[in-house]
Amino acid sequence: MHKYITLFFSAALFLCACNGKSIPGDVLKPEAMAGILTEMHIIDGSLYNVMQAPDSLYKYGAGKYIAMFKRLHTDTAHFNRSMRFYATQPDKLLAIYDQVDIKIKSKTDSLAKVQTEQSKAAHKADSLKNLNIKTKTDSARKIIPHENPAARKADSLENLKSKTKIDSARKSHLHKNKKKHKAKPLINPNI
Repeated sequence: MHKYITLFFSAALFLCACNGKSIPGDVLKPEAMAGILTEMHIIDGSLYNVMQAPDSLYKYGAGKYIAMFKRLHTDTAHFNRSMRFYATQPDKLLAIYDQVDIKIKSKTDSLAKVQTEQSKAAHKADSLKNLNIKTKTDSARKIIPHENPAARKADSLENLKSKTKIDSARKSHLHKNKKKHKAKPLINPNI
């Protein structure tokens, strides 16, 4: 019995020692795995903004994951084999996640930089727009100094005359219509 226990632990030690040194050929390299995990976490974050309902992950996320695997020239089976391998190698998986963390931080930093530049440009455009509106209103308030007051009075008299002509034409038209549509008394023939 002692011989079998020694043989079992020797075989287990041998298998553990062989498993830690090299990466098998059917497993993704650490750099590729870090790239895939980075993209997966970005997709996961974008799905967080989607309304959570039954099958929403499948409805909104499946297409994104498939497109990501196509873009990175791999498939889910290859990724799953690689993830199983790296799950047995915690030190390698930790190193991969350190790379993932660095990549995500650099992407968020570049995104924040772009957003601040866009907000500065929008603020500048708003201030220019406000300045443009202010100058238009200021120019509208200016009084033209070379305008002749006598001409202005003559224009207002002409406007007044034309307005009174229009008013008198309306009154006469209404008066004619009243005569045409005068109410006739109802005569009851039975009385």
